[in-house]
Amino acid sequence: MKHKGFTLIEIALFLAITGVLFMGIIAGTGNSLYEQRFNDSVQSFAELLRSVYSQVSNPQSIGDGRSDTAIYGKLISFGQKVGLMGEDLDSSEQVIFIYDVVGKVNTAGEGGTGSVTDALKQLNANVAVVKERSNGVITKMEPAGEVESYMPRWGAAIEKTGIITSEPDRQTDLFTGSILVVRHPRSGTIHTLYSERVINVNENLATGLQDNYKKARDMLISVLDTFEAQELDFCVDPNGTEVVSNNNRRDIRLVNNARNASGVEIIDLDSNENKCRF
Repeated sequence: MKHKGFTLIEIALFLAITGVLFMGIIAGTGNSLYEQRFNDSVQSFAELLRSVYSQVSNPQSIGDGRSDTAIYGKLISFGQKVGLMGEDLDSSEQVIFIYDVVGKVNTAGEGGTGSVTDALKQLNANVAVVKERSNGVITKMEPAGEVESYMPRWGAAIEKTGIITSEPDRQTDLFTGSILVVRHPRSGTIHTLYSERVINVNENLATGLQDNYKKARDMLISVLDTFEAQELDFCVDPNGTEVVSNNNRRDIRLVNNARNASGVEIIDLDSNENKCRF
């Protein structure tokens, strides 16, 4: 009996087709995983912003039972170079910090009908408190309330709008500045304000400022006039600080003077409103 087998050509053709199919499956799986991780990083950052509004709308006690202070909102800080323990941050990492804004309890004649920043000034709002001082020199400072930190998921980066630079100076493209989400002490209305100024809270806490009490007390108050209501666009770059990603950045918009979580919008990647494409 004669047994018929496969020729070398047939075997080679089979292996070639199998290889192509296998590579297609691997590529498709990789692209799917990449897309999933990118969407996760976009949703994660949007939820961070939305959670801030939830916390400002429903403030919790600062925990020590004092009746002379109140939480008025949150400060979201982008671009600090020092961590919560006073350590220098890795330049390849983007860490966002969220602090409670705490001030005196609103009483008659304070925190009146003026702007929210004027009201916060009247109530000595701050993100830190002096714990110990001697002869006017600060020896210890602590956060006035809760502190959170956040890093973009899966190596993504939160960037500015506009054309991003090429390597190696990618750090200049990262979103920097400070966002205040605060309730007006009198009306209770929530306001969202932005300043290009980076408030170096962690560095000030680590060094104790080594200055007089007034300067420490005014760490936030002294820059409140730089905050204003405006629309903000955050560009989520899936490739972080490693590769220029051209048109792949996703736009998360914070509407002008947002009053609640609905002010956080995820703009469609292909939308003409996407300010992160170029």
